[in-house]
Amino acid sequence: MKLLKEILTDEKIIYGNQKTVVEGITNNSKKVENNYAFFAIKGTSVDGHNFIDEAIKNGASVIFIEDERYIESLKEKNITIVLTDNGRKSLALASNKFYDNPSEKLKVIAITGTNGKTTTSNLLSQYYEMAGYKVGVIGTINYRIGDEILSSGHTTPDPVEWFKTLKVMKDKGANVVVAEVSSHAADQYRVYSTKFHGGIFTNLTQDHLDYHQTMENYFLAKRRVFEQIDEFNKEAIYSINVDDEYGGKILDFLKNHLKVNDNKIITYGKTSEDFKILDYRLSLFETEFSYKYKDTLSKIKTKLRGVFNIYNLSAAVSFLIKDGFDLKFLEEKALHLKPIKGRFEVIEGQGFIVVIDYAHTPDALENILKSLNEIKENRIITVFGAGGNRDKTKRPLMGETAERLSDIVILTSDNPRNEDPLSIIEDILAGIKDKDKVITIVDRKQAIEKAISLAKEKDIILIAGKGHENYQIIGDKILHFDDAEVVKEIIDGGKGV
Repeated sequence: MKLLKEILTDEKIIYGNQKTVVEGITNNSKKVENNYAFFAIKGTSVDGHNFIDEAIKNGASVIFIEDERYIESLKEKNITIVLTDNGRKSLALASNKFYDNPSEKLKVIAITGTNGKTTTSNLLSQYYEMAGYKVGVIGTINYRIGDEILSSGHTTPDPVEWFKTLKVMKDKGANVVVAEVSSHAADQYRVYSTKFHGGIFTNLTQDHLDYHQTMENYFLAKRRVFEQIDEFNKEAIYSINVDDEYGGKILDFLKNHLKVNDNKIITYGKTSEDFKILDYRLSLFETEFSYKYKDTLSKIKTKLRGVFNIYNLSAAVSFLIKDGFDLKFLEEKALHLKPIKGRFEVIEGQGFIVVIDYAHTPDALENILKSLNEIKENRIITVFGAGGNRDKTKRPLMGETAERLSDIVILTSDNPRNEDPLSIIEDILAGIKDKDKVITIVDRKQAIEKAISLAKEKDIILIAGKGHENYQIIGDKILHFDDAEVVKEIIDGGKGV
């Protein structure tokens, strides 16, 4: 419980008392209970002001509004009214205060980028745990502290859930929290006012253009993550992938706009002058790469697979160097890092292998397929689709990538949601020239069965797009579906042998 005055920043009380009791915060009228503060926010498709009456009926004691036209009607309801210029920002600031500024007592690290966030965050968390820290993870797969799963994951929760989760993790003894921070989160102020210990930028490739519309807008939203980190912690540290075009822009923004001191920044990549990636050797079961850091040449060996994981590991290692970790410790512990479910997950068949991967963008699909091409001994059979009600422009690009880097392409459903699966497949086919390479099977299980039935000695089957997900969204239904589980059932059942 708090008093209204304890969660205010520079918002203006129009009517009511600053000592009004606040027992909870939300911007969802259905979640309002007695003595809650309700934030009426104008969204892109829904205006929260239309739900004020429902919030009051459910027991709201305070209403935060962005639209002054509601003032007079609310006065008649004898409710405390607070006017704000930016409801999203106010919600974040109030949530932070309501949950006692938890990031002030934690080492919170933000990882942002299109691809690699989940893997990088899990590598960081494993390293911190091996160094003796108690670590919380907020990400796509789940929210957890140590081995205790607090809830299923989303890339970044809303501000109330974000600060509540940080507080829960702090109360359970965490001293480090590693979090995936999405472009949506920065754009919507979901993590605003968090004191981050630092941030990592992995890359920026086409995704989420259904929301951002253009790559420039997408980049500006990612850049805002670093702007918000700097706003609340001038001592934050950063690790940036400078092989990525947008990484160079982030670096320039940090140095020349935010005036971050050079000793707070480390870069990584083949073109980096800090943590420079040199040669590498790939196999189906491990990866080894050499690097140069401060005029010293060395190697790291890991059970993680693929070139993209060299970048994910370099992101984690370079950040930890900047955070004071010993390089020999990082090298030695790299062999103990565990792969993550649904990220280059290998299942052995009879003479062939199946790789399950979350790759659901053109760049991620290209990265996994290039890595597989470097180790393949026969054919690559790729099974994938694309999510419905999401960025349509990436579909033909994924089709072109799959055709170019696969021997056989099987197009199927991903999470079609409320789109016609065949229409999604047609969008993918628009990027494919050689249609003879393509088999279309809408049912995902049947598509996987077909791939396995086609597999010959030393073939690699890639099943891309869903990775760790154990569900499929068809229409308004969420149905149980786990790619790895389906593959094991088919192989154990003797099909495709």
